[in-house]
Amino acid sequence: MIEKAKDTFGYDIMYHRFRMAPRDGETIEELKKDISLLSDKLAACGIYVHFLESNLEKRTGRHKENFINVEVGIHEHHRTRGAGWFKRKETKVTVSEVFRYSSEHNTKETAEFAGVSVRTLYTRKTALKKADKWNENNMNMF
Repeated sequence: MIEKAKDTFGYDIMYHRFRMAPRDGETIEELKKDISLLSDKLAACGIYVHFLESNLEKRTGRHKENFINVEVGIHEHHRTRGAGWFKRKETKVTVSEVFRYSSEHNTKETAEFAGVSVRTLYTRKTALKKADKWNENNMNMF
């Protein structure tokens, strides 16, 4: 079952605990090594893998079971911290305002007014022209 908790900074962590057994021909130590390698890579994304018990052996009848208890946690602030290309898609001005402003000012000033880079201004302006929406009647956000 997936559970929720808070880390030391008050951020949400979703985690799940499970048992993991090595495949045929694999030892517990090899499994731990593989999980450690994965854990290092996943930590950059906010996904953490912890061993709860290093090596647990139980005897059930005639069979000996080797498995490890693992906890996988996802830190929500890594997922929602606002990084990446999606951090800001719109500005606080409308297409109409940018259209009117661009007729009286140069490209650099227009980009500053819109709150975007010059390259982004060109990209959005080109897309709006292709869609025939680059006009002073368009009240959508730029």
